Amino acid sequence: MAYLVSKLGPQSGFHPVSTSTIHLSPQSTFATYESCSLHLYYTLPPLLFVDTHELAQRNASYTFRHWGNRDLEKPVHALPDEISELLIDATVKLLELDGPGGGDDEVQDSGRAIHVEVPMHLRYGAPKATSALGEGENQALYEELHVDWPKAFLWCPSSSHSKQNAQSLPEHIFSALPNSVSDNAIIPIPPHANFSSETSTITTLLLPIGNAKDLEVVEPLTALTILVCFLWLLQVSWRTATRLNANVGRPKTE
Repeated sequence: MAYLVSKLGPQSGFHPVSTSTIHLSPQSTFATYESCSLHLYYTLPPLLFVDTHELAQRNASYTFRHWGNRDLEKPVHALPDEISELLIDATVKLLELDGPGGGDDEVQDSGRAIHVEVPMHLRYGAPKATSALGEGENQALYEELHVDWPKAFLWCPSSSHSKQNAQSLPEHIFSALPNSVSDNAIIPIPPHANFSSETSTITTLLLPIGNAKDLEVVEPLTALTILVCFLWLLQVSWRTATRLNANVGRPKTE
């Protein structure tokens, strides 16, 4: 039986990595899936995003389609409150059925394990007052972010496998699958039995955020620092211009 195990970490910081492992059934049944493609579908909350330029460099491992905001710099409160979506196509990994496997794939007597790593990033959150975060020092420094595991599935011709289960996918995701107009079927890959409950397939990240009370000090000091730097640059420019003008007016001597 095929199953999925996924993790997202580290729990704190701004650059977590999603590592998903898909375990396929023993090698004797691999020929059943030789005409299938393997996919992972991610839904990311507004605070979490992927860098599409970074993912493009991993084309030896997988290809992808992305929907949603692609801005890499703006904080979350400067963007629409919308999720982003990512569809991974790990077909190349799956179709290496005859050899011992390469890269991160593992072929064992008990089956084949395919690993997919997706680097992710967190946006800067809106500063909040301590009272809005709740009591406790940890809550005052971090905001909890809950992220669902990706949905894993095989996309196969209807005749390639007797088990054909429906899986709910948005229409634009379904249309992005290869040969989406053909008579193909989605074969879901469920989480491992140890993660069968809904809460066990949700990862909690801790996003560092600022305290709104600190803005009373930070904003005036930032403005003062910028003003001092501007005055210093103005003074240096004035001295340089004065010296150059003096050199121009001075007669040359042999």
